[in-house]
Amino acid sequence: MNAFIKLISLTAILLNLGVMQAQEEVKYTLGELKNQVLQDNRSLQVNENKFKKIRARYRQTNAAFLPQLSASHSFYRTNNPVQAFGTLLNQGIFTEQDFQIDNLNNPSAISNFTTALSIQQPLINLDKWAQRSALNAQKEAQEYQNTFEEKALLVEVEKLYMQLQLAYKGVEVLEQTRKIARQNFESIQNFYEEGLLVMPDVLNAEVRLNEVENEYIAASNQLKNLSDYLLFLMNKDSNAVIKPDSKLELNVVALEENSQIETREDVLAVNLQTEAQSEIQKASKLSFLPTLNAFGNVQWFADEVFTTKSRNFLVGASLNWNIFEGGKNIAKLQEESAGLEQAQLEASMYTSQSYLELEKARRQFREAEQKLNRNRLSLEQAEKAYRIRKDRFDEGLERTTDLLQAEQKQSAMRLTYNQSIFEFNYAQLYVQFLANTSTYEN
Repeated sequence: MNAFIKLISLTAILLNLGVMQAQEEVKYTLGELKNQVLQDNRSLQVNENKFKKIRARYRQTNAAFLPQLSASHSFYRTNNPVQAFGTLLNQGIFTEQDFQIDNLNNPSAISNFTTALSIQQPLINLDKWAQRSALNAQKEAQEYQNTFEEKALLVEVEKLYMQLQLAYKGVEVLEQTRKIARQNFESIQNFYEEGLLVMPDVLNAEVRLNEVENEYIAASNQLKNLSDYLLFLMNKDSNAVIKPDSKLELNVVALEENSQIETREDVLAVNLQTEAQSEIQKASKLSFLPTLNAFGNVQWFADEVFTTKSRNFLVGASLNWNIFEGGKNIAKLQEESAGLEQAQLEASMYTSQSYLELEKARRQFREAEQKLNRNRLSLEQAEKAYRIRKDRFDEGLERTTDLLQAEQKQSAMRLTYNQSIFEFNYAQLYVQFLANTSTYEN
């Protein structure tokens, strides 16, 4: 039986050694991980492109006040009486002979090359200006949203880093537990061979040893899963295992009672989206007003390509007013008014939900703090209970089952206490994030 248990333990050790050899451990500080994520994370890159897209749409609205210039060069040849008459005039080569009836009715074919330069200058387009303001608000909203999601991602990275610290701590605890469980099994095996214990005691010790091995394998897999996710966030394809350069420790900071949710980037983004919708509604109202635009062009006419023998110009202004378009503008205004009301309600609801989420996070923090204190005391009691039962067992005064239960309780409380440290640290970090009372710079 002893040889069988040793074989199981040796096999597990060899498997773990094989995994560690195949997967290189790479140490990272929290700051290094954050920098790598900020640099290469694909979600952040997608957000940046969303911002660039909206910014480009906003820049397109420069057409509301900047001129539009165009140039062209065209050719035609005609013997159409009207067209030929006008062409001769444009080219400045009309003569008295061209007034003859036969030449007017049956002109010779004439070639014409026209070079034209045109300009259109917007003057008063109030609806376009309102649309520009709406896009500017949307651009700023996207920028704020990107900043908030970047901070949220850094919080997620810090959470994963702490979970990775917890996973390494769990593996460390389970390695100690394996050692204790193996020692207990060997002691029980020796007592059995001396006739002091019965076979069920040996079997119980063997079951406990197998349980610890299973827990150790599960903890090792969890560690690798966390490492893989961090590599994914860094956009790295690697078989390496990330190892924090520091161990899990209790981190206590003074939390501010007051929150600054109203200046949190996601709340600002929602409010700016409401402002954008307001500007869109305003643009719909202004579309009922007339628009004023200036225009002008210069044309050069010649019978040879790319020459400028004769020049004409035209300048003017246009006042346009779409008085009625079958009710389209009225319905559009109604649609945008409903959209504005919806945006206002959603912004109010989002802000209220943000305060609710913050209060929930604060309650979870207080719960985590209380759990941490209770688990610290429970761990001390479990360790003391195990030492007492171990000493009594060595003296033959304690049952095997009681010893195994005490050892199992000690191991479980060590893992639970480490878990409560993580929960406390993360709850504290999350409250800071939601309350907008701390920055997440590297």
